[in-house]
Amino acid sequence: MHLPGSSSFVPLWLLTVIFFAALLAARELGAFLRTRQSLRKSLKALTTTGADEGDSFSTNTVLGLLALLIGFTFSLALGRYDERRSLVLHEANALGTTWLRADLLEMPDAERVRAVLRRYIDARVDFAKAKTAQEEVKEYARTTALQTELWGAVMAGTDSFRDTPRASLMVTTTNESIDLAGERFAARQDHIPHRILRMLFLFAVFAAGLLGYERARQRTSTTLLLLLFSLAVGLVLDLDLPSTGGINVPQDPMLDLQRAVGLPTP
Repeated sequence: MHLPGSSSFVPLWLLTVIFFAALLAARELGAFLRTRQSLRKSLKALTTTGADEGDSFSTNTVLGLLALLIGFTFSLALGRYDERRSLVLHEANALGTTWLRADLLEMPDAERVRAVLRRYIDARVDFAKAKTAQEEVKEYARTTALQTELWGAVMAGTDSFRDTPRASLMVTTTNESIDLAGERFAARQDHIPHRILRMLFLFAVFAAGLLGYERARQRTSTTLLLLLFSLAVGLVLDLDLPSTGGINVPQDPMLDLQRAVGLPTP
């Protein structure tokens, strides 16, 4: 999976496993430090319940703060996901309106505009299939080239009645379609800031270490808790990276439009 701001390609499952392993390592380090501290006291102190469990107040507080941080990060990722999904619908509607308003043009200008629109819609569907940031940039370059061709066809088709409401309708919807393509590209490139992700990682590692220190003997319960935290962070990353993963932005509106204009469904 393409990481924000990186040229690497790391699967989401591997990121989640690495994160989980880091939490387990931090927990084991905390448990090791607790054992050393207990050994420095006495064998009796080591075997008492109070020495093993310690004060749970700090652990509960840190885990609560970690849950809040994950929830905050999740809300950021979900907001971006909703924005990308909304933009797909808006762009499909704008392109569908442009297709219908091509009837306002004279022949053969109407057919010329629609021919470009068919290729343009095809390019927009391919843009959504991009698996890396490099592929997104490549497909968007193809989009911009077709935008120039589409705009030229619309300008040529409305040249004889440029200052009429009929031309204004065609130009407006074409311009909206072009603008929405740019907004979709920007939305797909917009990710959770690196600083927030780094802070989340460091905070989680610290919390795991503290958990191991104060709950050294409760390996099963702490492992399950750290696994849940790792899955939650994996879900956040999945939402934040729209190109791949199990949670992709639905492209149904654009695919429906593709079928409507006579293009084959991929």
